[in-house]
Amino acid sequence: MQTDNQTSLVNNYREWKKQLFHKRHEIFTKLAYRFPGILPDRYCFVLTNMCNLRCKNCYQEKKYKSGSMNKDDWIALTRQLPSYARVTLVGGEPLVFPGFEEVFRYVAARHLCNVITNGILLDNRKADLFLSFPKFRVLAVSLDDMPNSTIGLRNITKLQWNRMVKALHYFVEQRNKRRSSCVLEVKTLMLDENAERLFELHKYCVEELGCDHHTFQFLKGSPLQHSDRLFDFNDIYAKSHAQVCKKFSTIRSQLEKIRNYNVKNHAKAFLHPKIADLNSENPLPDISIINQNEHRKELYQPCKFPWSSVHINYDGTLFPCLAIPMGNVKEHSLREIMRGATQKRFLQIIKTSGTVEACNRCGWLRPKARE
Repeated sequence: MQTDNQTSLVNNYREWKKQLFHKRHEIFTKLAYRFPGILPDRYCFVLTNMCNLRCKNCYQEKKYKSGSMNKDDWIALTRQLPSYARVTLVGGEPLVFPGFEEVFRYVAARHLCNVITNGILLDNRKADLFLSFPKFRVLAVSLDDMPNSTIGLRNITKLQWNRMVKALHYFVEQRNKRRSSCVLEVKTLMLDENAERLFELHKYCVEELGCDHHTFQFLKGSPLQHSDRLFDFNDIYAKSHAQVCKKFSTIRSQLEKIRNYNVKNHAKAFLHPKIADLNSENPLPDISIINQNEHRKELYQPCKFPWSSVHINYDGTLFPCLAIPMGNVKEHSLREIMRGATQKRFLQIIKTSGTVEACNRCGWLRPKARE
């Protein structure tokens, strides 16, 4: 039987591993920016653009198209990844992809692996599958509202909600039994529709679901960001208009309550982009920078994340953070695409400009330090 000191050491070690995992990407990003030519460390596999939900704020087209990657295509791509790669399996809804289990097994046996899902298709079997791979690191579930309000935002039934909650309870229980360091994360969009309930949702996620991290973000400001629909290269310069929240003062008040709760209860929450610290003992600063209609590049640091992160769309098209095609992995190798003329052109533009119009309210933006 463990002593209290041993238990404390185990818990501290698990927390240290979680923090190291999340800082790892930012450290690599700085390295890749300084030494061009290094293959990225973060790969988002958009297994499918299809989804079992029709959330009203979703930006994906979710239209079936021929030429989609099959499980063998994704496995062949995985063979090209560098040893240090971290792979996030996303969609659409990744769990509706017919070859999800085979792709997951192949990826998670070789690389650090995350899964982002709406949670509806989670069950005990999938939880056991995830936890059977030591390299599995994050199960991220999108929840935008409380159980009694969710039907309006996500169009799911109470039965679906209850099944998801049961599966998450099982996941946390088994994760703790195995002393795994993997993380249960909840991702929440901050909207006028759920502005008054953000703190209540945070408490629910921490106390009822047992989530380790709760990430809050606003709707993206440009349709080019992480889209399943591809755009022309020059669209990165097109003006975009982010949705301005009318209840922003309420959202800020809710976030301040969340910050206070986190400090008192040692819970964790994050803003994406990182415009303020929700785990600090200091009150939230002015965060109105994120509730603007247009992108004001002078307010943000030059972005370096395109050097360390790429998406591979469901049809094999590789694109950086913005959905402009760099090449197709079914036609060219990963290394050829990453060293190709289009990719070099895009990186040079970002290095020169810092950000572009299509970066409007991107989650990877970093504000300049306040004077």
